[in-house]
Amino acid sequence: MIAPAADAPREVPTPLLFLSASRWTGSSPESLYGSLLDKFSQAGFTSLVLDVDTPGSATGAEKVNELAEEIRRCLRSPPPEVGVSPYPPVLIARHASCILAEVYASSNPLSALQLVDPPVTLARAPQRFPDAFPAEPDLELNFEAHFPVRVTWTEDELKWHADNGVAWYEAHRIEHAREDEAGECLDRYVWPTLDDGAQETLDWLENEVGFAAEHEAFEDEQDNEEVHSAPAQPTNEPPEWFAQGSYRFSPDGSKKMPLILDERHIQERFIRGSGPGGQAINKLSTNVELIHTPTGLRITCQATRSRQQNREFARRILSQKLEHLLKQTWHAGDDAPVRARSPSVLQSRWDKERKRKQNKKKKQRRRAQAED
Repeated sequence: MIAPAADAPREVPTPLLFLSASRWTGSSPESLYGSLLDKFSQAGFTSLVLDVDTPGSATGAEKVNELAEEIRRCLRSPPPEVGVSPYPPVLIARHASCILAEVYASSNPLSALQLVDPPVTLARAPQRFPDAFPAEPDLELNFEAHFPVRVTWTEDELKWHADNGVAWYEAHRIEHAREDEAGECLDRYVWPTLDDGAQETLDWLENEVGFAAEHEAFEDEQDNEEVHSAPAQPTNEPPEWFAQGSYRFSPDGSKKMPLILDERHIQERFIRGSGPGGQAINKLSTNVELIHTPTGLRITCQATRSRQQNREFARRILSQKLEHLLKQTWHAGDDAPVRARSPSVLQSRWDKERKRKQNKKKKQRRRAQAED
């Protein structure tokens, strides 16, 4: 474990997990990620390096799945010096270990996933890493990510592609999915060197994954509410208010009301509205205020002229806020409902909005370059 530097400007609670397979690549984790580890320590991140004890080769799906399960066990029961289970982490993998990372991500939650210089396709894996994959791996890597994910390349790796007959138009599956979502061809993420990639990855974590802006986004979701942030480190037990109340995840997977509320924990009052809307707003108490007493979370809503509708809308907002707060606080185990282990409704919404803004900026840059 590499702790944040003593002079780091902050301490980020979500850990970074660097995955390696030195027996496959012939490179130690330090040589594989060196400058990245140093950069993240200076920025306040805790980095965990997991060097998987791989066999001589791993062509079969069963063997690769066993290795992915070993990663999950290590994260569930980390060494004592790590402390609280780092779950879900940001997973960063390079070279052959990228295949392990994808298998792990297909059935386990992550905060984000970055693959550096992966085999461009499974069919290319034996050519690029013959010691690890003497034949094409018998795997199906078709998971749909509900977290930020991307593929990056160093110029040295792309030079290997050119020297070994990998066509320029061959792309990783995740790169294809990214272009399909944007509806256009997109530039690859290319680093001149790994040192350059350290700062670029940090920018990605802060601007797209949202580590730097997560608290601000949480506040901006509703301008006139108070927000209480989650503890610095999640725990393996649900918070007391959830465990002792009659809360449950929506059985139909509703995004409007993801968490069924315990009305005993809610204080409600009606106050006069303000702003445009005429007499129905300004002279009637249609503005609904809810206070969640265990957390102090306050919601107000005057979205419509109807008090009853505002009561419903306010509960939807509170439900989404509490679901997000719960998932920041609690590392749900395998026996928990699927909804407890998936990203919150608000987190998914923010991720989608970040991607939309990012694609919009790229289109604007391309348009400006074309005009020049």
